[in-house]
Amino acid sequence: MTVIGGIGFLAPWLLVALAALPILWLILRAIPPAPIRRRFPGVALLLGLTDDDTITDRTPWWLLLLRMLAVGAVILGLAGPVLNPRGDTTGGTGPVLVLLDGSWAGAPSWPGLLDAVDAELANAGSDGRSVAVLNLADPEPVLFQPANIWRTRVSGMAPSAWLPGETQIAQAVQLIEASEAQEVVWFSDGIDYVGKDDVLAAADAKGGLRILQGGRNPVVLQPAVYQDGVIALNALRALPGDARDVTILAQGKDPAGNARLLASAVATFEEGELGAQVELSLPSELRSRISRFEIGGVRSAGATTLTDDSLRRREVALIAGRDSREGLELLSPLHYLQRALDPTADVLLGPLSESLLANPDVIVLADVATLSAQESEAVTAWVDEGGLLVRFAGPRVAASDVSRAEEDPLMPVRLRSGGRSVGGAMSWGSPKELAPFVEGSPFFGLDVPPDIQVNAQVMAQPDPTLANRVIASLTDGTPLVTRKELGQGQVVLFHVTANAEWSSLPLSGLFVEMLERLAVFSASGTLSAEELEGTLWQARSVLNGFGQLQDAGTLPGVDGMELVAQSPGPQIPPGLYQSDDRSLAKNVITADTN
Repeated sequence: MTVIGGIGFLAPWLLVALAALPILWLILRAIPPAPIRRRFPGVALLLGLTDDDTITDRTPWWLLLLRMLAVGAVILGLAGPVLNPRGDTTGGTGPVLVLLDGSWAGAPSWPGLLDAVDAELANAGSDGRSVAVLNLADPEPVLFQPANIWRTRVSGMAPSAWLPGETQIAQAVQLIEASEAQEVVWFSDGIDYVGKDDVLAAADAKGGLRILQGGRNPVVLQPAVYQDGVIALNALRALPGDARDVTILAQGKDPAGNARLLASAVATFEEGELGAQVELSLPSELRSRISRFEIGGVRSAGATTLTDDSLRRREVALIAGRDSREGLELLSPLHYLQRALDPTADVLLGPLSESLLANPDVIVLADVATLSAQESEAVTAWVDEGGLLVRFAGPRVAASDVSRAEEDPLMPVRLRSGGRSVGGAMSWGSPKELAPFVEGSPFFGLDVPPDIQVNAQVMAQPDPTLANRVIASLTDGTPLVTRKELGQGQVVLFHVTANAEWSSLPLSGLFVEMLERLAVFSASGTLSAEELEGTLWQARSVLNGFGQLQDAGTLPGVDGMELVAQSPGPQIPPGLYQSDDRSLAKNVITADTN
């Protein structure tokens, strides 16, 4: 490129044609304009006349000047003028490799970033240099091509909802080292991550490294924490700065199912501080409808946090087949259930018909043998629409004919008459213990205390479907917990009582853990890898780099331990994951982010 004043020319040799303009001027002056021919019958009278003074007809000077200017403009245009060409290039002639972090951190300024990349590609193209673009968050083989091809491809790029991970960094370093680049331009999002130094070393080894970083100070939002009836939210920024307010929005759905803003609060970054905290106190009904929190005006997956069961207290309706007696609280079928549920769920007590009107998440029937036809129809419809029905056995169930000759729709299996107990007609020689939970059971991975003993139970009939419905059993192989799907919901039966009358299970911590696995109530806080061991989670919707939820498509299921242990990436993108009736939010920013 040749620069004259503030204008550069991509084809300066065409400017030589400007020297021919004076010659063209003379030629146009020497050639008179063509005469105008008009028919005039009286011209015969002029024949034979002579004019002693002749004046040569010439093209007017102003018309010649306009023609010269037009020709000169064409020549200048063909020479490829560039206004204020960049002067910070290395002047090299080899291939140029452009690196992009390509993460959520660059999403708020993504259009400006693409403009800067496009200008860099155009500058390389003006020097006749081939280019390649490598997205560190989603690396692909480096292919050097003319700049105009890459300019088209770059315009369609979008940020990823994760930072470059260990796998992506290793791939990128190999691609950089194997490339033929002689200059590297790195557009950084301004966020540090593990492996960034490795990329820096590989890029610097190519020579001519330039790092361009946006001027924004990224702001992110940590997952919401629900404790003591209050939702606590914490916003973070990468660098200290002036005092600043950010608005945190609680998004969800109204009772009609339409997306809307449910609540908002302002968090203030004090001058020089990196964090800003705010609390929200919302009614249970409104809190349960929140699906996400986001920082207003910041389009980024890092400024968005999805909610799951850890925020929402589930409504659980408890119905007993016999009333608890005053002074015998420990014998009440609901005593241990209430004690397990009260800290983390909203317990509904009352008749079944009234509980159904509240549309609870879970209905627990403790030693309820039979339901009226109207109740049975209503509960069946409720389960079919996604409800979870948990039933416990007891003397009433054992003495009834429910699910004997044929399977009751609200029972997972057929039952034998009378049950089995220590010293009974169908007796054990001694109490039985729980067998380890097998893979495929929702309880798989839970430790079974050796001191849990079962003295009595209702027995399942040995039907062809029984093996597929057993999710917990005793050491002798008899079913302890069975389950079946009914429409979109589930029916679960504990073959023992909900109190300590038939077993010591309700006295143990395992009882609470089993209820958690069944999603009877929401565990508070973030689940650990140990709590998720043996579970399989399916992505329901995923976040893109701009913080928008999209359908997850056909992503494979993820092991529970990997889901919480691994950082978000192409294989485990951030989003909402589901296992049975339980949901888990995989957010870009975690509670440990600082």
